[in-house]
Amino acid sequence: MNKIYFFLLATFFSIQAAASNYPEVLFENSLMPKSYYYSQSSFEGNSWINHMNGHLPVADSIFFSPGNSLLLDYVSGNAGEWRSVVHYSNDYGYLPKSNDLLHFKIFVSSATSKSELPIIQLMQGENLSDEVKLQAFIGNYQDNVWLSLAIPLKEIGNLDSQAPINGIVFKQGADRDGKEHRLFLDQIEFLPSKTPDMKLTGKAVLSVVEAYERHVDIAWQLPLTPSIRYIKIYRSEDNQNFVPVAVRPISFNKYTDFVPRTNVKYYYKIAWVDYQYRESPFSDVKAAETKSATDDELLNVIEKSHIAYFTDETEFNSGMHKISPLASNAHVSVKGTGVGLLAQVVGVERKFIPRQLLLDRLKKIVKFLERATSYHGAFPELLDGRSGKPIMTDSCEIAADLESTAYLMQGLLVARNYFNKEEADEKAIREAITSLWEVVDWTKFVKDESGHHLYNTWSPVCAFAKAVPLGGYNSGFIAYLLAISSPSHAVDVNMYELGLKQPLKHIGPAIGRLSTSANDTLIMLKDKPELYGRDTFMTDSTYYGIQLKAGSAKSSLIDQQQPFLAFNPKSSIDGSVNYFDNQRALSTIYYRAALNRSEQFVSLTNLLWPYVGNDSLSVNRFNPSAAIATYPYTPTIAMEALKNYYRNLGSFLWTEYGFRDEFNFKDNWVSSDFDPIHQGIVPIMLENARTGLIWNLFSEDPDIKKLAQKLNRNE
Repeated sequence: MNKIYFFLLATFFSIQAAASNYPEVLFENSLMPKSYYYSQSSFEGNSWINHMNGHLPVADSIFFSPGNSLLLDYVSGNAGEWRSVVHYSNDYGYLPKSNDLLHFKIFVSSATSKSELPIIQLMQGENLSDEVKLQAFIGNYQDNVWLSLAIPLKEIGNLDSQAPINGIVFKQGADRDGKEHRLFLDQIEFLPSKTPDMKLTGKAVLSVVEAYERHVDIAWQLPLTPSIRYIKIYRSEDNQNFVPVAVRPISFNKYTDFVPRTNVKYYYKIAWVDYQYRESPFSDVKAAETKSATDDELLNVIEKSHIAYFTDETEFNSGMHKISPLASNAHVSVKGTGVGLLAQVVGVERKFIPRQLLLDRLKKIVKFLERATSYHGAFPELLDGRSGKPIMTDSCEIAADLESTAYLMQGLLVARNYFNKEEADEKAIREAITSLWEVVDWTKFVKDESGHHLYNTWSPVCAFAKAVPLGGYNSGFIAYLLAISSPSHAVDVNMYELGLKQPLKHIGPAIGRLSTSANDTLIMLKDKPELYGRDTFMTDSTYYGIQLKAGSAKSSLIDQQQPFLAFNPKSSIDGSVNYFDNQRALSTIYYRAALNRSEQFVSLTNLLWPYVGNDSLSVNRFNPSAAIATYPYTPTIAMEALKNYYRNLGSFLWTEYGFRDEFNFKDNWVSSDFDPIHQGIVPIMLENARTGLIWNLFSEDPDIKKLAQKLNRNE
């Protein structure tokens, strides 16, 4: 797809590092092309700004650092206004420091004087700083060259030093000439006033160039040189004419280049880049040739790339899954760690990663969990990887998360069965996992003795004040199976039928609301009664002539795939539903639903599916992982989807970590973030289809083996 002026709504990245002199970057080419900025634009009267669905266009023909920049194309009328907001990359924003500078690059491609340039303001929540005229910070002004602006934050009035900056407003200036102006923006970032200035004299070191069908993986060895800020990657097809294709922050040691053609030899070299954008001497050139892949080879590379997300996202101190590779904090995800263990077991079995590496990581994980904060053996979803303490904003958030703990235990049990050798270190891992597993008291997450539902959280301060019931054909499924299977603190087996299969759905506040059903339930949340009604688990519906016994064709497909990451849907635990057949039916129904809408994008790509949901906000959004994860049930259509997303749409969907989360052609949007469920479900389900690896390991667990016996005796 041609990315020139390819308009996308998404989030750009910030760079955070422990070193105090490392820059905070509002948007740059860190983990993805800069076409994934998040901006909002508007205009009124006789003013105008070029936009697509309210978002700034992106240009890949003119940029300061590869491969694109933001286009600001506007008319400042005498009876109108225009404005565009470039948002910060995360929910927290950037906390300003008094000596910091706001830097960015500007390229003016029109006959625009300094006085006709926009003005800016910094956003801090709903508050705006004083206006800043760009012309005051440009010395030798000229058009058709990249100009550097450096604005001291201490010179910007009405800026709160205690509040984070979450965006920059570009808006109409005082000169309202009615002419069209075109300028490009790049490298918007916060920098300290003093940065390392040592010249880079040593040449860069390019260590790996490995080609696949349509992408090339590139890796380097970065020296401990404080003045290195970025790595710049160059590509050539003739080993003579090299063009820059990307820049990467020093927090990464690799890059994936999605190339135009197969069966072509590509040449690469890199350079270190300092704070002044001066480049080091080039590395030696390395080359690799792309080759057409068989289906099996393509499945291997898809698995390998998705697994890399977890091997690269390991927090150093704890071995747990880190929330963000670009964050300086050590926040880790309990649920993400559990999913990552399943994916990494696949990686070891496929020899993508060494067995000893995962074993060492497991040692670190169990040692961390043994000292981390837990309640009744269950862990909060977010922990500090250094201290083991929960990440929270209020006392009620100091709580155990049962669903996250279930995913963690699922991963640990699979690892316990995989590392089955009689060597001392593997025996020690099995014993440590057993201790963690057996200490989880699932019964403490049931509100009362007569209750049938597990609740998602419990807090030592607020008890169940913020808890909601788990249940249904969704991500909470595995919590019930593990709670019933527990060898030490098992819940009543009837909770499978009366809790899991009779989920409660939130209706609203009970005050002033009349109950319409005898099955409605009152639940106290934060001392306020909330009304819950019985939701469906068994649907026994027909779509497109296909019978669906359980689940819903109107819910998230990937949420309904999560129960079967490790639990084998072929297992005979329920006489009323064959989960494997049901998953096949559900996958086919989503595929058929997409066929009905396929004409929307027929000129751009092959069939896109599945739609994320049926509500107005997500009806045009697609999730590549969900389609690929149907491979065990509908291998033909899943493989077609995989090839389409890789071969036809890989230029903006494919990354070092496999496919991006979601995208929307109608709004020209692609997600910037990665989700552990979405990244992990691809290699896990592909491998389950190919060898049954994770399903078999989980089913072989001695405690899980008893699950079917318990449930079958109860029928």
